[in-house]
Order: sequence, then C-alpha cells, then structure tokens
Amino acid sequence: MTVRPPFFLFGGFGSLLLILAHKLEYLFPFYVGLAALAMGWLVWAAAPGKRINSTYLFLTLALYSFALSLFLFSTARFPSEALFWLRAGAIFGLATSVALFYFAVLFPKVESRPTLAQLALWGTWGGLALGISFTGLLFEKAVITPDGNGFNLGLGSPIYLFFILTTAGAAIQVLRRKQRLYFGASRLQVGYVILGGFLALTVPLLCNLVLPVLGFNQLLGYGPFFLLTLSAFGYYAILKHRLMSLEIVIRQITVYASSALLSVLLFLIIVLFGQAYFAGRPGFGLLTFSAFDALLIAIIYQPLVSIAGRVADRLFFRGRYDYRNTILKISREIASVIKIEGLTKLIAMSFVKTMEVSEISFLLLDREREHFRSIPMSIPRYKRIEIDVESPIVSWLSIMQDVLVRDEIEDEIDRQTAHTGGALAGTSDLEEVRDEMDRLGIPVWVPIISKEQLIGIIALGDKISGDIMTAEDIGLLGTLASQTAVALDNARLYAQVVNMKDYNEEILQSMVSGVMTVDQKERIVTFNVMAEKITGRKIIEVLGKSCEEIWGEDSLLNRIVTQSFKEHCFNNHEAVLPSSERGAVPVSIASTLLRDHDGKKIGVLITILDLTEIKQLEEKVRRADKLAALATMGAGMAHEIKNPLSSMKVFAQLLPTRFNDPEYRKKLEEILPREIDRIDRIVESLLSFARASALTFAPVKIDELLDETIADYKEQAKSAKVKVEKSYASLPPIEVDRGQLSQVFSNLVLNALQAMPEGGALRVMTLEGDRLDGEMKTIKVVVSDSGPGISKETQKRLFDPFYTTKYGGTGLGLTISHSIVDGHRGFIDLESEIGKGTSFTISLPVRQRGG
Repeated sequence: MTVRPPFFLFGGFGSLLLILAHKLEYLFPFYVGLAALAMGWLVWAAAPGKRINSTYLFLTLALYSFALSLFLFSTARFPSEALFWLRAGAIFGLATSVALFYFAVLFPKVESRPTLAQLALWGTWGGLALGISFTGLLFEKAVITPDGNGFNLGLGSPIYLFFILTTAGAAIQVLRRKQRLYFGASRLQVGYVILGGFLALTVPLLCNLVLPVLGFNQLLGYGPFFLLTLSAFGYYAILKHRLMSLEIVIRQITVYASSALLSVLLFLIIVLFGQAYFAGRPGFGLLTFSAFDALLIAIIYQPLVSIAGRVADRLFFRGRYDYRNTILKISREIASVIKIEGLTKLIAMSFVKTMEVSEISFLLLDREREHFRSIPMSIPRYKRIEIDVESPIVSWLSIMQDVLVRDEIEDEIDRQTAHTGGALAGTSDLEEVRDEMDRLGIPVWVPIISKEQLIGIIALGDKISGDIMTAEDIGLLGTLASQTAVALDNARLYAQVVNMKDYNEEILQSMVSGVMTVDQKERIVTFNVMAEKITGRKIIEVLGKSCEEIWGEDSLLNRIVTQSFKEHCFNNHEAVLPSSERGAVPVSIASTLLRDHDGKKIGVLITILDLTEIKQLEEKVRRADKLAALATMGAGMAHEIKNPLSSMKVFAQLLPTRFNDPEYRKKLEEILPREIDRIDRIVESLLSFARASALTFAPVKIDELLDETIADYKEQAKSAKVKVEKSYASLPPIEVDRGQLSQVFSNLVLNALQAMPEGGALRVMTLEGDRLDGEMKTIKVVVSDSGPGISKETQKRLFDPFYTTKYGGTGLGLTISHSIVDGHRGFIDLESEIGKGTSFTISLPVRQRGG
C-alpha cells in the first residue's frame, strides 16, 4: 500500500517559511512545484509498475525544474548566478524534450518504437547537446541589467536548439499520428495531451514574448511555469476514466478567456476615459470612478460569460449542444409516458437517432425475477439479449449502481495489475465482467435503479462515429436512467392501478347486490349491472347525475344519500324501490360514508339487495307454516273435541236405561253443558285463527289501544294485587287491524296477570323503532311481567297450537297472536328467565305499504 504524502501540510509549512523570510515572490513557484510534485506522485502511485506513469512523473519534474531554473535566472542578481541557472535550465530542457518524446511513444499505448539506428543518431546528438550545455558554447555569459537579465548565445547553440526542436517535433508527430489512428477513449486521451501542449506553449509565449514587446515585463519569470499545463492535461488524461469531451473543454476555455479579455478591455477603456475626464481636477474623482468601474465589471462578468457561451454554441458547437438539448428534451418526454411499451420504445428510438449508437437493448426484470430480458420491439439496431440475475454484469450494476463502461473496466484491470505486479482477488471479478461484456458485444451498460434496487438496464453499443462516451454523455445517461426509473415506476403503478380497476370492476359487475357510489357532490360515479336490473335504470343514464335528478328529491335513494352525508347511515333497511320494468321491488339497503386518509368525506357507498326472491320464499314459508299449523291444529282439535264427545257419547248410550235415575240426571246436567262450552271455545278459537289472515288496516294510536286493553283487565289486576306500569313514547298513528291487534294485547295482558296469582308488576311500554330520513318506520310494544318466568324447553313450544301450561286453556292464544302479528308484517319476540319474569316485544311497521 502506497502512503500519500501530506501535500497540504507541506504547502502550509512552506508558505509560512517564505512569508517569514519575506520571499513572497517565491510563493507562486513554490505552489506550482507542489502541484507538479502532487500530480506526478499521484499518477506514479496509481500504477508504479507502468512505464507510462513513471515517464509522466519524470516529465513533470523535468518541466518544473526547467521553469524554476528560468525563474531563478530572471531573479538572479549576479552574472555568475544567472549563468548557473541558465545552464541548469538548458540541462532540464534537454531532459524535458527527451521525456516528452518517450511519453508520446508510450501514451496511451505503444504502437511503434524507434529503430536502433534512429536511437543511436538521436543519442549521439543528445549527448553532444548535453555536453555543450556545461560550456560557453551554448551560453557565453549572462547579463544583469535594470530592464531584466539577459544572455549571449555561444557558437554551439544551433546544435542544442536543433536537438530540442527535432525531439519536440517528433513527439508532436507521434501524438498526431496516434490521434488519427485511434478511436474512442485512446483518441480522446491523445487529444487532451495535444491540447495541453498547445496551451503550455501559448501562455509562456504570451508572457515572455508578446507582453514584453508591449512593455509589460512583470511576468517574464513566471511564464515558463505555465508549461506545466501539459502535465495537468496529461494527469487528467491518464487518471480520469470518464473524460470530458474536448469540445466542451475548448468551449469552456474559449468562453472564459474571451469573457476575461472583454472584461479587461472594457475596464481599461473606462479607466482611460476616466483619466481623460478627471485630468487636472482636484479630489479623488478618478479613484472613485475606478472603483465604480471595477464594480461594473464584476456585475457584468457573468452575463458576459452567458453571452459568450451562446455565441460559441451558435458558431462552433451547434451540433454538439443541440444533441445535449435533445437528450434533455427526451428526459422531459419520458416523464409523460405512462405505458411501459411506449416508454421503452421512446428511449430506444431516442438513443438510436440522437446518440447514433450502433445498437441498443432495453432490459427489464422478468416476472420470475430470474433474468433481465430485452423488451420486444421492432426498431433499427435493436438487439435482443437475455442475462441472468446472478451474472457478473448484473452483480456489478447492482452493487456499484453506476454506468458500466468496458474501457473503464479494462483500465481498472490494468491499474490493479500494474499496481501490485500481479492479479488481485478483485481483478478476477472485473475480468469476468469484461469477458461477459465481450461475449454479449455490448460495451456500455446503464443501470435503472429504483429504491436501491436494479429494475432495468439500458445496454448501448459504441457510437457509429467511433467517439467514446464522454463524461457528459455518462452524466446524461445517468440522469436519463434516473428519470427512466421514475417513469418505469409510474408506468408500473399505472398498470397496477388499471389491473386493479379492471379487477374491481369485474367484482363489482359480478356482485349479486346492486352497488352505487356517489361523490362529494352527490353525483353517481359507480352503478353496477345488478343496480341497473333492480332500479330499471340504464348505467349510461345515471352516471354523472345525482339521485335527485334521476329519482326525484323525495325518492328513497336521494334521502338515503342525503342522510348518509349527515352521518346517518343505514344497515339492512328494508323498503320498496319503484322500477320502470318490474314495478315495486322489495329491497334491503345499506349505506356507508366514504372518507379519504385525512378523514374528509368523499362520497357514499350504497348496496341494494333485491329481496324479491326472499320475499317469495318467505311467503311460501309462511304458507307452509300455516298449513303445518293447520295440520297440527287439526290433530289437536280432533284430540280436544274427541274428549268431550266421548263423555257425551257415554251419557247418550246410558240415556235409555237410566233416564229416570236422579243421580244420572244430576251428572248429565253438570257435565254436558261444560263439555259443550269446551267445544264452543275450541271452535271460537279456530274462527279467530282464521280471521287473523283477513286483516283490515286503519290508522290507530297505539297507546289508546293499549289503554283500552288495560282498562278491560283493571279489576282483575286489582284483585290479583298486580301493579300496572305504563311508559309510552311519542309515536305516530300506525296502520293496524284494530280488533285483531286488540286481541293480541288482551292475550298478552291476560297471560301476564295469570302468571302472577300472588301479585306483582305488569309493565307496558312503547318504543321507537327504525327511522329513515327522520321518519319513523317501525314501533315496538313491550309487555312484561314479574312472574316466575318460563323454562327454555317451554319457550320452544310456546307458540305451538294447543300447547298450554294453564288448566282449562285451549293453547291457541299465542298461536293466534303470532299469526296476527305476522299478518301485520311484524315480529313477536320472547325473553324470559326463571325467577325474573317474562317479556314479549312486538315490532310493527308504521305503514303497511312499502316506501
């Protein structure tokens, strides 16, 4: 493991020493030297075993040494000192030219080497140049003048200059030839070195030739340090995997250089104008004017950069930046696509047309989550591939979550191998990734990441032009992939919503109940097929309209919706709905108030159950019950009548022989009327049971009817020491058969009194029942006693015909009462517990017609 030197610590310590020594003019050379050392060391440390990295380190140190020697020459105070630094600079210049040529041959890879003859000639000439560098043949003497230090060249200087120029020219020729031959990343790397070399020559020439001619000599000693621009560009080209496009770099240099030049020129023009205007005038007008001038330049500099950028794009980089804008436009477009098929096709077509890649594939994870498969589509240059989720490429993309480029993998393998002198454990993994990329023939793999998971891959071939994927391209691909991930999530969510909607719609239309939902404005938004059958209204007629528009303001459904929004929901409410096709349809309605996650009311859900078949079944059951009751009653009646008839038959048979027997006559007078009365009571009960099925309804105040019944038994209650307690609710008149219902109440009150021979309490209550839209639909009547109660076994048979627990009873009272209540569409319930009394509850509808 290579230890990184503390460059920042060196910089701080060196700066402090120079400041304390009052050598501020040496700060810039010191910082440049520190930067050169850092760049050289970092490149060498990245792969110590590679010759190109070692050559770069030597080239950088030689360049800096050459520049530092010239700087020290320019600051020397004595001729001997100046001459020493001149000759040192000459030696470092030779080293720089040799290192530059060797770097050109090696970078980025060796294509051809000089022949032995060429090397011999070059070495001889270089040795000769080196030899004269130590003598007066190159520099005769150094001259110290107030205008700057100078020198006189010796007779051997042409030999030195020829070697320097031919060596540098050969290096440039090698790099130019490689730029023509190479493609992709190698070509771009060479381009960076050439651009760095151009800038490395331009700035020193400007500082040491152009500006001195204009009378500006302050930068003479600093110009050579800009030769290290070559090292900076070389550093970027060697270490950076994802290189920026040279066009972008040139554009940025052009834009900022032109903006700076315009700003300086504008500043100088304004200053010259101020000098002319304030000349000879007292005060600090010129100083204030100059301050405002500087402030103005600071304000307009950024707009100048923007203007220069637009001009450069229009004149020199039109195609390049139209392409970038196109990619950004695509990014916006994919956000609006909600179907996966359209989304993938849009992206694939955009890459083929805009980036001009040789091939493309769009892969998504299959349902089994075992493979990434290309989505089928028919577009030019589309490649169908399949890759396992355990493959090296997928593993790399899942872990790194970054764009995978084959050239970068190859560089990393070379770096690791060179760094260690052999293969590392991780190198084999990279080699597997590289080999799989070669097998599939795809050099660029863009991961689509959603929630830290790899959900898709965009696989791209090389550009048809041969250009590499630059840093801007990779950045744009990453942005596009991120937006694609969002779009894919949206598309999948949309598909899930559509599928769920279809699924819910299928369930809705298959339900045996009618289902209707309304929104917060009471407009119908859901209306299934069964609701259509029940109401007789077509789905197309009701959707988007309110219940009031369809059925009227006073309609049952409209009132249910209104009350439900007031949080008065209904559960199993039986009513009758009018239908244009079926007339009055008996239904059971339930409503639910719908709310969003914040609890805000958003609608009402109404379910409508068609009770037609149920009511028909109930009627059949009722008829069957009556037939069964009649059968039971017939059997019981035969038994009940047969007993008195048997007694009467015996007396009739004895009549001829014992007519004159006083004892016989006495028993005949006692038994015969009693048995006849018993038969009469049975027949009368049968007539009452028959009348229970023929009811005549009229409005009756239930509390008045109860008072009449209680009054009939007032004396009996008093004699039995039974206290009568009444509790009546405020109830509307209800539609009943007065006589029949009075018989029911009489039977219940009489049973209660007979159950309390030793006294007790008789409680008669009326209660409200169900309500709809504020209107009462049912009432309840409760008759309770404090008698001994009824056992569970007896309760089961209490309503059976001829079943009685009282001496002399017919056993038809509760049977007839149950039949009368049932004829009123009501219910009679029994609650009793031994030792705590008995309670009968009768539920009756207020009106006998539905609504």
